[in-house]
Amino acid sequence: MAYTKWTYDKLAAEARKYQTKKEFRTKSSNAYASAKHRKILVDICSHMIAPRMYWTDELLAEEAKKYTTRMDFKTHSNGAYQAAHKRGIFEEICSHMQPLWTYEKLKEAAAQYTTRIELRANNGAAYKAAWKRGILDDVCSHMDNLITNWTDEMIVEEALKYSTRGEFAENSNAYQIAAKRGILDDVCGHMKLLITRWTEDMIIEEALKYNSRSEFKDGNKLAYTSALRRGILDKACAHMTPKNRQWSNEDIAKEALKYQRRNEFQKASTAYGIATVRGILDEVCAHMEYTARVNWTSELLAAEAKKYATRTDFYKKNNNAYSYARRLGILDEITQHLGYKDTYNTRDVVYLWFAEGDIFKVGITSQNLGDQRIYDVAKDAGFDPKTIIMEIVGTVRAKQLEGQILKMGKPVSFKRNFSGSSEFRHLTFEELEDVIEIIRAG
Repeated sequence: MAYTKWTYDKLAAEARKYQTKKEFRTKSSNAYASAKHRKILVDICSHMIAPRMYWTDELLAEEAKKYTTRMDFKTHSNGAYQAAHKRGIFEEICSHMQPLWTYEKLKEAAAQYTTRIELRANNGAAYKAAWKRGILDDVCSHMDNLITNWTDEMIVEEALKYSTRGEFAENSNAYQIAAKRGILDDVCGHMKLLITRWTEDMIIEEALKYNSRSEFKDGNKLAYTSALRRGILDKACAHMTPKNRQWSNEDIAKEALKYQRRNEFQKASTAYGIATVRGILDEVCAHMEYTARVNWTSELLAAEAKKYATRTDFYKKNNNAYSYARRLGILDEITQHLGYKDTYNTRDVVYLWFAEGDIFKVGITSQNLGDQRIYDVAKDAGFDPKTIIMEIVGTVRAKQLEGQILKMGKPVSFKRNFSGSSEFRHLTFEELEDVIEIIRAG
């Protein structure tokens, strides 16, 4: 970034962009250091909120009067916003504010989707607003499978539409009602049993169907992952073609055609390394999508951000640029055209997904990331995830619920640690139903 000669006026203008000294120091360290050196920090930061201010009810009420919407309140005075929630006076001191989502706007937003899952995934803000006001059932009344007065006979008929419990749970609220009434096992009796307890003999027998580890992993990821976790993968794959095969250039080119990106090729096949040594990597990878390394500048990051319609797209399709913009403190600036603030670190959603056997994963994420966290962890763990429930419960409550749920069941032991590995649990059916109820209750 270009060198800036900091005058008093420039430092004062820079300081006005931030609400706290910590934010000033983090996002504009050069300006902060210059102001501190010239002993004008207290002067130019006089507008800022004290980092450890004690909010009385009266001060909270006065602070809330400065804002016309709850979103403005949270954005510009998050400390007061959170304190009001904890004290239970939030609605009282915000009664003068205009709701960001009117009933008509919520109905209009929900009308674009046929299921709650679609609404939550594509417009989390509307979903959360409707849920908080207790009108979610109302605005989603046109959607499929939103019957609330399920009889046992209706639940049985509904369950027959699905072949697995994962599909049933994801697509119909009858699943939760069946679980509460204790008839879930009965109505799901026709479904495929996804909860397979892989014994060592079963794993070895399954592995014998394949000629290589990659075939084994692609053909039965659950058995492969069980073998890896138990440390018997080498034993189960002893009959397979060894990895140090003799690769001809023609074999390498044929192998490379299986992949769309270089990183996939590199992770899955030893042919990648051999192609690199032989100097034919660019040739055999010519058909692949390839993104060259970029030395990101502020200008390049701004140009990159303009390619996307939402921050989620930006995050998913060029995480490298997105993360670098965050580190530089310019993410809000270059994504102003996207129309909303960064909620990457809000961590206000609790989720539960099925891995294999009796193994489930609980965790928290941010609503604007949708199910991205689920698939990131599942990829590291080697599971094909089946989402059971995701609920927006708020930042504070999400952490509390996660801690409560992680006390249940038994921790899953993995051979290696990875992000999220400590949040997998062995759950019985009874424990699973309790977890679902805890999340739904918020």
